[in-house]
Amino acid sequence: MRCNIIIHSVSGNIFIIASYLKDKLNEAGVDARIYRVEDPDLHILAAKKDSVNQYLEDILELSIANEEVLEKADMIILGAPTRFGGMTAEMKAFLDKTYKMCEERRLEGRLFGCFTSCAHSICEGSHALDSMLYWAQNMALLHIPYGVHTEVRLSNQPVAGIVHLEGRDNEIRPSDKLGDVIDKYVESILRYC
Repeated sequence: MRCNIIIHSVSGNIFIIASYLKDKLNEAGVDARIYRVEDPDLHILAAKKDSVNQYLEDILELSIANEEVLEKADMIILGAPTRFGGMTAEMKAFLDKTYKMCEERRLEGRLFGCFTSCAHSICEGSHALDSMLYWAQNMALLHIPYGVHTEVRLSNQPVAGIVHLEGRDNEIRPSDKLGDVIDKYVESILRYC
């Protein structure tokens, strides 16, 4: 099983979540790899904000996602920050380039998951997850939801995927509590593999 995790990470939170998810999937025997979407403005933002600069080199070392990366995957997981209740423009630009793949149904039947990081609320993050899920539905991908997990105390996650609350200035990094959420998500994913 090949899982390609495609991210847009600005402050590093999405990169942290993707790395943990990749490691957990690899431990379970899934060939998980992380790719990034293009963001030509990341250097500019890194010069202005220390939180962006902290993971900049790690993010830039990732290979750029393209149609071939999508086609090689048995499972595609998207991760992007939430902006105004949707995914970032950079992730949307990448997904918009896949329209021909949609028309040709080249990804039909593959598995799909998603996660986001946002400043204000789980509800805001849910809208970003929904926009990624809408793309997946158009591509005829099979969504693996996070589901309901009452055993993960105080996680308050939406059913569609994972939301990390980073705070207004990205000052809250993913923690052990989110690790418990990701562990449960990996358990759900493995049921489909």
